Amino acid sequence: MKKHIDTAMKLRRMVGIAHHIPGRVRLKYKLGIIAHLASFNKQDIEQYLADIPALKNYKLNSATGSIVIEYDAAMINPAVIEALFSDSDSDAEQACMVLGRCIDVNGVL
Repeated sequence: MKKHIDTAMKLRRMVGIAHHIPGRVRLKYKLGIIAHLASFNKQDIEQYLADIPALKNYKLNSATGSIVIEYDAAMINPAVIEALFSDSDSDAEQACMVLGRCIDVNGVL
């Protein structure tokens, strides 16, 4: 789990919340994130995300430099999403740990 938290902590510095309502968050990203994500196997990422019941949908829009993520706000507290992308590294790390406890390796909550 520590490896995933470390990766999430690196990636979160490349995005910021542009708009957030419970169940839907739009993240603006820096171009560097695309190069970083290219180092991962896209099919592995797609499968991992598909296995998370709380994740309803996501869309990457390279024209606007944003990612829209729809999630089940009953399964993930919106405050955890806010903390994950906050300026505070300690709050973000705590949010990663909360999310990690919610999702096991198979994406089962």
